[in-house]
Amino acid sequence: MTPLTRRTLLTAGGLTLATVPLGGLTAAEAAAVKKPQAPAAALDVISDIQGDLADFGKALDTLSGLGASEALVIAGDLVAQGTVQQYEDLYGTLADHPHPERVLAALGNHEQYNSDPFDTQVKRFLEYTGMPDVYFRTTAAGLPLLFIGTTAPAVNGTSPPFVTLGASQLSWLDSTLNELSAEPYVLIFSHHVLPGTVSGTVGDDKAGFYDQDFVDETDLLTILGRHPNVIFFSGHTHWDLGRSDWAARKIVEGGDPAGFTVVNTGFIQTLYGPDGNGGEKAISGAESQGLRVLKGTDGRLTIESRDLRRNRVIRTLPV
Repeated sequence: MTPLTRRTLLTAGGLTLATVPLGGLTAAEAAAVKKPQAPAAALDVISDIQGDLADFGKALDTLSGLGASEALVIAGDLVAQGTVQQYEDLYGTLADHPHPERVLAALGNHEQYNSDPFDTQVKRFLEYTGMPDVYFRTTAAGLPLLFIGTTAPAVNGTSPPFVTLGASQLSWLDSTLNELSAEPYVLIFSHHVLPGTVSGTVGDDKAGFYDQDFVDETDLLTILGRHPNVIFFSGHTHWDLGRSDWAARKIVEGGDPAGFTVVNTGFIQTLYGPDGNGGEKAISGAESQGLRVLKGTDGRLTIESRDLRRNRVIRTLPV
């Protein structure tokens, strides 16, 4: 484990946080040590399609070529502005390409980039995705999966903070994680990113606005910090999964000293990165990245970050 330094100590809402970048193995390193064993199950995870249907279709084809997957998880920003036509186009593209029978989704901010009332935006998201609510629990590949999302409109429209979880959702999350404490892994999917965790939110080149996604971030971090079996997947940033901070271990003051795992889900539309001035810039609209979560026959998980344009592994993280 990377030793903690002053650079890895952060604060949020009065909490002291320690962030340990995990990095994982590069593709070459993983190839040298990986056992030639087929996984027992797999999950595919993508995010931030935002209307890029050409790259979405290509990503579906690439992931399908890797072998069967128990489910496809889209961690938010399925569409660009959340209109009916955009949902129709998205699911039309999905129907035209191979994909797992189960498609699960988290609510992102782009689903709300229209003038309709918030309740209408959420209803439309739920009707098209088939999800039971913006937060819910399910199971795939024998793993517990939790989805979280905002229960109120963004405070500042298209500017952060975007997510108000609210007391009911936080209570549900707390009690559900306590119930699942004996599970080796609990996978949580959020479109929005936790402060001081993965690429774009940590380090000397971070974009400062990514530390502001959650209104009730202190309560959320306090709950998550008690559960070392949590793997928290977030999108939103579009930063490169080849960075060593694409995955991290987050340790919260007063929580479990082992912390919990946080992983960047990548992007379908447009690679972003640091602009050198505390912000970010678009780097390439041609790139597309995502994850494949592999469950071994021994029950252990390995997360592969993948280049979906070139169909190759970027990094491998045993969890």
